[in-house]
Amino acid sequence: MLRYAFPLLALGLAAPGLASEDPWGDDWGDDWGEEAHSPWQPVSGFIEGAAGARLQSDGAGLPRQTLGEARARVETGYRGDALWGDLRADLRYDNVVEGWELDVRELSVGFALGERVEMKLGRQVLTWGTGDFLFLNDLFPKDWQAFFSGLDDEYLKAPVNAVKASYFGQHANLDLTWLPRFESDNYLNGERFSLFSPEFGGPVAPGFEADEPSDDALAARLYGQRGSTEWALYGYWGYSGSPEAVDAQGQPTFARLNAYGASVLLPLGPGLFNLEAAYHDRRDQEGDTPLLPPDTLMLLAGYQWELVTNLTVGLQYQLEHRRDYQRWLASQPYPEYAVEQNRHLTTLRLDYRALQEKLTLSLFSFYSPSDQDFYLRPQASYRYDDNWSFAAGFNLLGGEQDHTFFGQLADNSNGWVRVRYSY
Repeated sequence: MLRYAFPLLALGLAAPGLASEDPWGDDWGDDWGEEAHSPWQPVSGFIEGAAGARLQSDGAGLPRQTLGEARARVETGYRGDALWGDLRADLRYDNVVEGWELDVRELSVGFALGERVEMKLGRQVLTWGTGDFLFLNDLFPKDWQAFFSGLDDEYLKAPVNAVKASYFGQHANLDLTWLPRFESDNYLNGERFSLFSPEFGGPVAPGFEADEPSDDALAARLYGQRGSTEWALYGYWGYSGSPEAVDAQGQPTFARLNAYGASVLLPLGPGLFNLEAAYHDRRDQEGDTPLLPPDTLMLLAGYQWELVTNLTVGLQYQLEHRRDYQRWLASQPYPEYAVEQNRHLTTLRLDYRALQEKLTLSLFSFYSPSDQDFYLRPQASYRYDDNWSFAAGFNLLGGEQDHTFFGQLADNSNGWVRVRYSY
């Protein structure tokens, strides 16, 4: 419940301003010919049921079911002249791991400071960068449990408590985002999906969870547009999203991470081309984290275009280059399972829309030629009417070796279905 204290406090501080606003105006009765306008946004949302199961048994002994939940969404907002706010929350029941949970995805207040500065405080979903399911400079929390289980793509981006200040200049804009307390990814921890253990040499399901650091985190983006080219510079000072380091007691822990990057997005030929780079600098300030991941240089190039009517194609290539690799490799207790110095990753997106765009068929694939592993996400969604929609698909994973990132998840390949009623 601590993670909700900050946005609730933000709304509490803003409550006097909300109460002082008359949503019907001071003179609503003076003009019967004009319809009264309320700053409160209508209440909307959906009710959704989802189910999923492994396509094979799990070597670590996890149950067949990977997804089983009921979810009810409510969202609304306020749009005043000097103040605005948003609420978006899900009440969900997870039959696999978590039980009942209130997932507050948005509980924020915004206001302007002068003509060029806007503030947004509270719980919110933050995102930037140019990658499609690849995140070089977007180091805000992700929900990988949701991603691999078949929930809507919206849930890959996890909410966070933050204060965001945005400056809109004549030639460039600046976003500064402060997280009073760092929040990690909902990372794969062996609880829902089994993972490879170098110590045991095979898949395990320990259900481990590392303690999150109590420090804050800061992210910055300077961005603008020159002609038809969009550009951005990024900075991040915080921690890695998952516990990828090992402390002196041999327990998984979060590594201090500083990241710097840049991106461009521009029209090229019939489509859009994006180029992004980032440098991830891991730091051990206290000297008590002997096994840190190496510093990494990351490069991403992508291109997306409409191949034929209603068929969109997207291609991406990502390189991860690890510095001081030989020294880092020599420090590893299981060097035979270590990641390669240069990891290459390619992706392919195919989206086809038919039946007046009510039916969408899509495939998103990851393939690493260096790791020789893959992840395929075929799915179909159908919007029956304004209320009912249906979706089904697969998460197919595998590889030549069982210790690579996608290869270790082979026993977690699953199929899923979702039914949603929107109101």
